[in-house]
Amino acid sequence: MPSPELSCQTTHIGSLPFEDIDSALAYAFKFNIPAWPQLPRFKSEGMILQACEGLPGFIPELERIDLTHPNFEEGLFKTLEDYQRVITDGDDEVLTHYLPSVQSARALRPFVEKARLYPGSWVKGQITGPFTLSSALKDLEGQSLIFIPDLRELVVKFLTLKAIAQAKLLSETGKGVIIFLDEPGLAGFGSSGFLTVTKEEVISMLKELIQNLRQKGFLTGIHVCANTDWDLVFQSDPDIVSFDSFNFFEKFTIYTKELSLFLKEKGRFIAWGCVPTDKENLERINFTEIEKRILRQLEDLSSLLSYSINDLLKQSLFTPACGMGSLSSEKVDKVVEYLQKVQNIIINLT
Repeated sequence: MPSPELSCQTTHIGSLPFEDIDSALAYAFKFNIPAWPQLPRFKSEGMILQACEGLPGFIPELERIDLTHPNFEEGLFKTLEDYQRVITDGDDEVLTHYLPSVQSARALRPFVEKARLYPGSWVKGQITGPFTLSSALKDLEGQSLIFIPDLRELVVKFLTLKAIAQAKLLSETGKGVIIFLDEPGLAGFGSSGFLTVTKEEVISMLKELIQNLRQKGFLTGIHVCANTDWDLVFQSDPDIVSFDSFNFFEKFTIYTKELSLFLKEKGRFIAWGCVPTDKENLERINFTEIEKRILRQLEDLSSLLSYSINDLLKQSLFTPACGMGSLSSEKVDKVVEYLQKVQNIIINLT
């Protein structure tokens, strides 16, 4: 279960706009809960390529899966066999094959080494979520894997192995480990393009990863950087629900009843994405507006939930609204500065 040490802590979503690993690490450790930096300026660290490394039949040049590849069937059965060994038999020996290569996660291993000396209690990792990956990834005929049940299952089990492998590596720091499932694709769930995908199917996909990570002793979060069916996210039972409170607070609070049930479970948190990470807002906004907005939102949500602000803060973390991979270093500085100021104000409320 999450520790009280998580309360009012800061973390980040993962991506940073650097090519120099030392620069990226320096920024990662400005947060209470550092996350290993994903560096999307390298093509191999994009959300799809990074997550699909090693996926049977995946063709990196096309970012598609070739079901006719001579090694596809063998790779499929090997993934299912490895899943059985890890999840059912408790044999983690095969997990090393599911760790990202240096080329697809340049800062991961240096982060682990640096985090060993970090005084904090937690570190964070992240992986593309199963809905986002299976809806974005297509076969050679252009059909998304989300609509092909056997391949959807392959994606879920493959990501489970990759997420556990990453979490095991991060646990070598001696810290508690949090893994976020990054699910920007959930902003499109319920649209005409996904009418044949049921809510129950999506919940099942997410729950499979979450429950298996939890069984191994790791915490999980789901991050959606836009609006979605938040009831679906709550029902997936993560430890942390991460949302863009700067832009989507009002839409999030439509689900007050579901949020209340979620927070009543011991050890559940919401992560407020209270500092914008889009260039337009960062250019026009000042800290006073951010301060007013987060304080008003805390008051509004505490009222809606019939919580005191102090009780709500006990189950809150604070983050940038989304990843920062597309920003300039100057704007990253601004986000970090504003988030640290928010935390100082929050601490004075408790």
